[in-house]
Amino acid sequence: MKLKIILVMLILFIFVSAYCGTNTRFNIAHQLYMKSNYVMAIKHFDQFLDITQNGALATQAELERSDCYYQLAYKALDKDNWLLASRLFFLANSEMADSKLDDCYFQLAKKHLSDDSPTAALEYYEKVTTFLQDSEYIPEILFNRIKIYLDMNNKLAAFDDYHFLWKYHPDNSYTKQIQPFIDSLMPSFIQEALDFRDSKNYNVAVDMLSKLGLYPSGYQDEIFEYISNIYQTMAESSLAQKDYAQVRKDLDLALMHDYSKKEAIAGKTRDICSQIIKEGNKLITSFQFDEAIKIFEQCYILIPDYTKCTNIINDTINRKQDYQSALEYEEQANQLEKKEEYASAKTYYDKSYNLFKTDRVREKIYLMNNLIRAEKNPKVFAESIIKEYKHGVIPARIGAMEKTLRDKYEESVSTSGWKIHYAIGDYKFEVRYDLLSPEENYYFAWHVNLKNRKITSLNKLSEQMLKR
Repeated sequence: MKLKIILVMLILFIFVSAYCGTNTRFNIAHQLYMKSNYVMAIKHFDQFLDITQNGALATQAELERSDCYYQLAYKALDKDNWLLASRLFFLANSEMADSKLDDCYFQLAKKHLSDDSPTAALEYYEKVTTFLQDSEYIPEILFNRIKIYLDMNNKLAAFDDYHFLWKYHPDNSYTKQIQPFIDSLMPSFIQEALDFRDSKNYNVAVDMLSKLGLYPSGYQDEIFEYISNIYQTMAESSLAQKDYAQVRKDLDLALMHDYSKKEAIAGKTRDICSQIIKEGNKLITSFQFDEAIKIFEQCYILIPDYTKCTNIINDTINRKQDYQSALEYEEQANQLEKKEEYASAKTYYDKSYNLFKTDRVREKIYLMNNLIRAEKNPKVFAESIIKEYKHGVIPARIGAMEKTLRDKYEESVSTSGWKIHYAIGDYKFEVRYDLLSPEENYYFAWHVNLKNRKITSLNKLSEQMLKR
C-alpha cells in the first residue's frame, strides 16, 4: 500500500514538473519577444509549440512568433533587403505581413527588370497576382507584364492580362496607357483567329475573337462581324448533319453579334424550313403521314409557333384521315368489282378518288368506265375506241384515202362501212373497214380490247393508220 502511494506521488510530481517546464519555455520565449530579441524568441516559441498541449498558450505563442517574423522583416525592409524581407513576411503569415509582402515582390521584380532578367521578374509578378490579388500594385504589375509578354511575342498572354486589367480596373491609368500597345496588335490578333477559322477550328476562332471584342476598340464592329460569319458557317455544318437545334443556336449567336443580318438570317431560317417541308412532302407521296409530321415538326426547332408549319401539319392530319377513308371506299369498290357490279364499284372508286387522288384508283375508274360501256353496248364502244383514237386520226386518214379514190374513180368507189365482230376473249372485238375501187382495194382491221382500250393492228396498212 505504501509503495502505491509513493508511485502516485511520483507521477504527480513528474506531471507538475513537465507542466511547469512547458510554461517556463513559453515565459522565456515571451520575455525574449518583449525585449525585441526576435530570433531567440522564435527559437523558444518553436520549442514550446512542439510540446505544448495548452491551446490558449499555443495561440498566443503563434501570434507572437508571427510578430517576431514581421518585426525582423520590417528591419530587413528598412535596409532594402527585399529578398530577406519577403521570406520573413511570408513566414509571418498574417494580413499585416501580406500587406508588405507585395511591396517586396514588386521591388524584387523591379530589380530583376533593371538587371534585364524579365523571366525572374515574371515569377514575382505571378506571386502577387496569384496570392495577393488585393494588392494595389496589380494594375502596374499587369501593365509591366503585358509589355514583357509583348517583348517575348507572347501575344495571347499579353491580351489575357489586358483583358483582366480592363475588366477589373477599367478606369485605372495603367489600363489606358497600355491600350495603344494592344490596339497596334489587334490586326495580328484578328488574323491569328481567322487562321483558326480557315482551318475549321471554329470554336477556337470564336473564343479568340470574343476576347478581342470584349473591350472598346476601333476593330470591335469588324470583330463582331467575323464572329457572326463564323457562326453562320457553323450553322451550315450543323445543317449538313440535320442538327436543327444546333443550327438554331448558331444562327441566334450569328444574329446576336451582327443584328444587321436579321432579315438575312430570318430568310435563311425560312429556307431551311422549306427544305424540311419538301422532305416531309416526299414521305406524303408514299403515304407515310406520321413520319412526314415528325419531319415537319422539326421546323418548330427553328421557328417556334411557325404558322405555315402548323397549317401543313393540320393539312397532313386531314390528308391522313382522307386517305384512310379513301382506302375504305377503295376496298368496298374492290369487293363490288369482284361481283362484276361495275357501276356500283365505280361509285365507290369515285368517292375514294375524290378524297385522295391516287394513280391506282384513277386507273380503276378508267377501267370501270370501260367495263360499263362495254356491257351496255360493246360494238358501239369498240367503234368509238377506233374513231376516238388520237383525236380521230384513223377515220380522218381513211376519209382522206376515200376522197383520193373518188377523185380518181368517182362512183366506182365503194366502202364496207365500219364492221364490228366479236373476237376470242372477254371484251375483245375486231373492227374492220374496207375501201374498194376498180384497181385499188384497201382492207383495214384492228383488234380492240374494250377493258383497256388497247388497239392492235392486224395488218401493216392498219398499222400505218395508228401512227401520228
